[in-house]
Amino acid sequence: MGHRPHLHLPEPWLAGSIPLSGPQLSHLNKVLRLDSPAEVTYTSGEGTIGHGIFDGTSVTRGGEDTIPRPGTVIMAVAPPRSRDRQRFLIEKLQEMGVAALLWLSTEFGLGRIPSQKRAVSWAIAALEQSQGAWLLEIGGERLIKGLEGPYVVCDRDGDPKPPPGIATAVIGPEGGWGPEEIGADVPRWSLGSTVLRVETAAVVAAARLINP
Repeated sequence: MGHRPHLHLPEPWLAGSIPLSGPQLSHLNKVLRLDSPAEVTYTSGEGTIGHGIFDGTSVTRGGEDTIPRPGTVIMAVAPPRSRDRQRFLIEKLQEMGVAALLWLSTEFGLGRIPSQKRAVSWAIAALEQSQGAWLLEIGGERLIKGLEGPYVVCDRDGDPKPPPGIATAVIGPEGGWGPEEIGADVPRWSLGSTVLRVETAAVVAAARLINP
C-alpha cells in the first residue's frame, strides 16, 4: 500500500465531508498528483485522526479516533538568528510530539521570532509529514521570569540530570544570559560538555524529557 497523504483539517467538521482549501487542493492534485477517489488520513491537530476518502474537492469522513497527547513537554527557547534554523527547530519539536514552544525575549538574544502565521505553517507541514495528531502550540514572546510552573535552564555547567517532575526546559540565547535574567535558585541542567546551537540544544533536551 502506498503512502496516504495526511491532512491538517481544523474543526469544526461538517457531518459527512470536509471541504478543502485552494492550497490543499492544489497540493493534492498538482504536487502529489493524487487520483480520486483516494484514501487519506486527516487530523484536527487536537488529537483526532480520521481515515477518509478524497473525492477531488473534499474529504469524505470515515472512522475517527482520539489519540492521547504523547506528553506535556514544553520548550522555552530564545529564537535562533536565521529563519532556516527557526524552521528546523519548529519542525523537529513538532515531529517529536512536544506540546508547546514558547519564544523567549532575552537581553543578549540576536534572533527575532518569526510571524505566528509562518511559524504555524512550518508546524502544520511537519505535522502532516509525521502523520501526527497534535499540533505544536506556539506561544508569543515572553521573559523567562514570566514562565509558569517549574522549569530548568539548560546550562553546560549544570547538573547531569534535570530535577524530577520537570516538563519545561529553557534554552538561552546564543549571546548568553544577562546577569539578572535568571534567579540564583533556578535549577540548571547540563546537556553535555560541548556548546550546542540553540536548535540542537532544544531537540536534545526535548528528547531527554520525552524519554527520560
